[in-house]
Amino acid sequence: MELLKIGTFISQERKKLGLTQAALAEKLFVSEKTVSKWETGKGLPDTSVLPALCEILHVTVNELLCGERVSSEEYADKAEINLLQLQKTKEEGDKALLSMEWVIGILSVVFLLSLTVIAAYLSMETWLRIFLICFAFAVSIVGIGFALKIEQIAGYYACKKCGHKYVPKYNQVFWAMHFGRTRYMKCPRCNRWSWHKKTTR
Repeated sequence: MELLKIGTFISQERKKLGLTQAALAEKLFVSEKTVSKWETGKGLPDTSVLPALCEILHVTVNELLCGERVSSEEYADKAEINLLQLQKTKEEGDKALLSMEWVIGILSVVFLLSLTVIAAYLSMETWLRIFLICFAFAVSIVGIGFALKIEQIAGYYACKKCGHKYVPKYNQVFWAMHFGRTRYMKCPRCNRWSWHKKTTR
């Protein structure tokens, strides 16, 4: 997906309608900086604003993702290419998020252990020792909770019984027995319990 081409197309269509970046941003409830980011090819409009953006610019989602007007003859082919590219982009993003999950988790544990060792072995007032341990636990719990949220939303869980892929609720992931990123959960499709493996595709 050519972000610069898409950005140039958004800019051209916006100018045809006589809209400034600020005016377009106001209509979409985003910042002017966000519109500028799209038009310079530094980012892609979020899926939540794509329909509204296309409606304002009088283009289809397919045309916007192609970065050009598309004839009816090439529409289906271009749509398929765009869907594949969007899927690839999502997979890459999910993999990056899951890598970040490990980093956050490890840093949280290291932070907890470090402050606990400092509180246990250095000479200090009792209240300060208690404060350091409580602070370490609090920061670690927030970090691990955030890492778990990343695991929940990035990619999918695949049911071992029927192969169904889905994104469970946070509390399902939180309370599930697990081994790494494989969790024992109930499939929303077949309603059977099994070990559901995390996958990005």
